[in-house]
Amino acid sequence: MVSTGNAGSAEEWLRRARRNARAAAALLEDGFADMAAFHAQQTAEFALKALQIRSSGTFTRSHDLPDLANRVGAPPRIVKLCASLTPAYVAARYPDVRGAHITKRRAEAYVDAARRILRWVRRQIP
Repeated sequence: MVSTGNAGSAEEWLRRARRNARAAAALLEDGFADMAAFHAQQTAEFALKALQIRSSGTFTRSHDLPDLANRVGAPPRIVKLCASLTPAYVAARYPDVRGAHITKRRAEAYVDAARRILRWVRRQIP
């Protein structure tokens, strides 16, 4: 079950998305691929929730980026980027999770996807 949360301000959510993007880039540069991946995922999540708040006044309590993207009417290319980034949420937090190991190369792809999603969201918010 997905619930909605108290929205707060879309601007604050977008500010936090930008901060996560900066953190992801810095962590990647410092060699912390797993933490960069986590902050990349958070960049996209916060950005999409900012757009959801802007349009509806609430946000969906979920870490499923493709679902969040679909809820804000994102185009297929953004939904695809979201699908590629969603696994980072769990993989970066739990070392025993099955699936792809977060390498520097994979983290770079996650950070790039997050930047593209954030840029798209920023274009949607007047």
